[in-house]
Amino acid sequence: MRYFYCLLAIFCMQDTIFGQTHSAKEKLQLDSIAKVVDRSFSLCQKSKYGEAVKMAKEVLEYANLKENDSLKAKAYSILGWSYPMLGEPDKGLGYLLKTKDIYVKLKDTIGLIFSDNDLGIHYRDLDSMKVSNAYFEKAMNRAKNYKNNEMVLYPAYNLGTNILEFEKDYEQAVEYLELAASLVLTSKCAKDKRIVADIYEGLGFVCYKLRRYEDSKAYYDKCLEYSKKHGFLEVISMIYWSKSELYKEEGEYEKSNEMLYRYIDVNDSIIKVINYEKVKAVEAEYFIKENKSKLEFIENEKEMQEVAIKKSKTYNFILITLSLILFLNMCWIFKKNKALRLARDKAESLSRIKSEFYSEISHELRTPLYAVIELSSLLLRENISVKHKEYLESLKFSGNHLMSLINNVLQLNKVESGTMKVQRLEFDLKNLISNIVDSLEYALRDSNNSISLKYGDNIPKLLVGDSLKLSQVLINLISNAIKFTNDGHIDVVINQVEERENMSKIYFKVSDNGLGIPIDKKAQVFEDFYQEDLKSTTSYKGTGLGLSIVKRILTAMDSSIHMISKENEGATFFFELAFEKSTKPNLPISEYQNQLEQMKGCRILIVDDNKINQLVTRKILDQLEIESKTVDSGIKAIDMVQEEKFDCILMDLHMPELDGYETTRLIRGFNEDIAIVALTAATSEEVESKIDNYDINGYVLKPFMIDEFVESLYKAIHS
Repeated sequence: MRYFYCLLAIFCMQDTIFGQTHSAKEKLQLDSIAKVVDRSFSLCQKSKYGEAVKMAKEVLEYANLKENDSLKAKAYSILGWSYPMLGEPDKGLGYLLKTKDIYVKLKDTIGLIFSDNDLGIHYRDLDSMKVSNAYFEKAMNRAKNYKNNEMVLYPAYNLGTNILEFEKDYEQAVEYLELAASLVLTSKCAKDKRIVADIYEGLGFVCYKLRRYEDSKAYYDKCLEYSKKHGFLEVISMIYWSKSELYKEEGEYEKSNEMLYRYIDVNDSIIKVINYEKVKAVEAEYFIKENKSKLEFIENEKEMQEVAIKKSKTYNFILITLSLILFLNMCWIFKKNKALRLARDKAESLSRIKSEFYSEISHELRTPLYAVIELSSLLLRENISVKHKEYLESLKFSGNHLMSLINNVLQLNKVESGTMKVQRLEFDLKNLISNIVDSLEYALRDSNNSISLKYGDNIPKLLVGDSLKLSQVLINLISNAIKFTNDGHIDVVINQVEERENMSKIYFKVSDNGLGIPIDKKAQVFEDFYQEDLKSTTSYKGTGLGLSIVKRILTAMDSSIHMISKENEGATFFFELAFEKSTKPNLPISEYQNQLEQMKGCRILIVDDNKINQLVTRKILDQLEIESKTVDSGIKAIDMVQEEKFDCILMDLHMPELDGYETTRLIRGFNEDIAIVALTAATSEEVESKIDNYDINGYVLKPFMIDEFVESLYKAIHS
């Protein structure tokens, strides 16, 4: 029933609304005439010329009634702008000349400046460039003589545009356009007007012609943002066309095509708007006639209203029918949107649960692997038999292999959820690749393969980039080479191919002489979960994620993987990555020993709820000759720090009751000096997003390299 009452209310209001629409006098007495004029100009700039004509006719009707020449001039100016765009240039010129005649009569200098500027634009559209330039120069001279820099803005821009488009003198054009750009920033009359967008568009185009492509993109983007904000469709269309040409010039054809498609879409919208506005203009012509005298207007007004009232019932019926259809459509849209919102909320909830699950499973898997890998490493350093050494090497390799699989699965989840981020950390590339080769030593022996590393002498010692993702790429490529090769050889080549002041581009290649990949399977090997059938019985099957993850990671790092392969002759994978050069001075090889020597005598508190991890971490510190104590909860850690003096705390972050973050916060309440380092099996992204908020000095991810572990402790203690 309430829907019925709403429609009934609309019906009852129609006579009043209709009467107001057709009575220009009553409407203009209720509304501010200044706002009507501003609205008309705004409609012109948004390509809504039909509506602008209608409103201008209403203003003109009021101006004739009140004998207000200033309002007449403004109405004529709007009509002079609109009619050429609706396909009637001669009518537009007539109104522009009427505008100028009134401003001459009123001796209105500012009005004459705008009038000359409008005539210049009109003649430019007619390709009469000499006449156009003459009007623009006249407008500029008037503004200068009037000592009004703000009024110089419009003719300066238009002269620059003429020079740019017709004389092709780009250096001179940019001077006029930059003058206009400097004036538009302080111009009150240009605020929220299309002239601002036109200036940015002109500067973008001239910079493109001068091959200042970055400046061109900046101006185009600024113009696009401004035009979208104010709805200037013609400018938006031109920007997409110009950006398409710019990207084509730079060879970025995919982006060029995207801009072209957007241009076509916007241009179609403009054509629809223009056609619609032509209809509106025709309606305006026959809906409101120009009055030539005050008496004629008064005599005809009553008759027009009577005719309008007779027609109102028909219009009311049509309006109510359309309103009912619109209302029912809105009800359907509301229900549809509600269903879509519920589906979206459910999808977001599932995505969040999935991310939390992966985070938790990461911790739960890495924690026991930490014990497996580090205990096997500790035992390998002791005096053990050859047979036991083989067992331990096998155990350590299996742990590292399982860690690689876990990293691949977690990385795939980050890619799918859009959370993969490229980090910027300082690292030693040579040390990184050496550790990777060492970790795969057992797999090489098991497959009876040999490996050689060719490392360029000119590669900077310290680089800045995402060493963790690079490690994952290299581990996957080398493991893949081992997997498809038996009794063969693997080459790893790393060279610097380009060097600049702050950048080094590095070439990486991993090749083998194994089974190779058939030509018809080359496109498939980079797909998720694809596994090539193995002819070798000694190789392991794998998950089919290795090369897929390599491709995704390199794409995120602005690179791509390339492959050369021939069946039964081997495969070669190569790629290039650009790294920043580190500003940190190269450290001598003995730096690790120096750091370790300086930490002897330090006391470290290990906080971990896992007894095995406590044992592993303490054994590592014992081998490093660093004294340590262990506690299994955050509460015990707080009590221990209050009772004894420690130089550093190794803090597990995932603990029941009181986690590592909250424990750190409570410790900082009474001790701000002690170094706290997170020792965790969580992902680096998860840790980095939180540690600064809790005043944690650094973090070490399980499992770790001993030299990185020592460096992290040293930095935290001596910070």
